[in-house]
Amino acid sequence: MNVSMKLLWENLHKQSRFRPKYPSELVVQYIFRNFTRDGKTRVLDLGCGAGRHVFFMASENIDTYGIDISADGIEHTEQLLKAKGLEANLKVASAGKIPYDSDFFDGIVCYGVLYYCKIDEIKNAVKEIYRVLKPNGKALILVRSTGDYRFGKGKEIEKNTFLIEEKDQSKSSFNENGMVMHFFNQDEIEEYFRDFSKIEINKTIETHDHGLIKDENFIITLIK
Repeated sequence: MNVSMKLLWENLHKQSRFRPKYPSELVVQYIFRNFTRDGKTRVLDLGCGAGRHVFFMASENIDTYGIDISADGIEHTEQLLKAKGLEANLKVASAGKIPYDSDFFDGIVCYGVLYYCKIDEIKNAVKEIYRVLKPNGKALILVRSTGDYRFGKGKEIEKNTFLIEEKDQSKSSFNENGMVMHFFNQDEIEEYFRDFSKIEINKTIETHDHGLIKDENFIITLIK
């Protein structure tokens, strides 16, 4: 990820409004259904941001790891954990170069991260996810769909990849101005993740303003 994108994330993570406190219900359900909370099961939050999912997993006796390109995000996560007497293994790093050995993790959560990457970066991240998962390891990944209201907003720099340009300050995408955003389709997902032994693809759709605005994401679950 380039320097300008890193700076954009640093600036966002310094603002309390971009530090969500509560974990996604999707992540909570996935962790409860797939991993033993025995203090030994290693799960990585890939792109952990301000730490809401790291905090949740550490609270549930998961051997928790988190990486993010934002040093401010990692620092906030450390403070969040310390305040409650919790621990996790945290590093500043990118999804394209995960700083852990091959076959290391039982699970990976990558929630709303890969769509902020260009296609080559996404492909590298997928290879890294596969590499660091143990055999039969599991992953949950959430990415944006071409059906999302942000699709087509801004300058297209490669197929289905845009530099976001949102003029309406009331929309959440206004805070993503200048960021790279890639929108996925199902065929593309199946291609990128073809090395995994099992892949399941579902969608989540949430509407706003009487259905005029649509947030649309793919929920990808994987087994190595």
